[in-house]
Amino acid sequence: MQVSATNAAAQYVAPRSAAPTQAPAADLTQLAVAQTNVKMTAAAGAALGQTSGELTGVLVNISA
Repeated sequence: MQVSATNAAAQYVAPRSAAPTQAPAADLTQLAVAQTNVKMTAAAGAALGQTSGELTGVLVNISA
């Protein structure tokens, strides 16, 4: 039996590699800076909310 080269190539599927592809390594310095920025933003927002509440008299001092 003879098979033409074009028909054989059209049915050929390349085998997949068993090894999973690795993701690129993360830059830990950039990750740490991003986490620090998020924490600082949250802290600044909380401080601003506290100050705004104290100025408007909404908050009650429960520590006295």
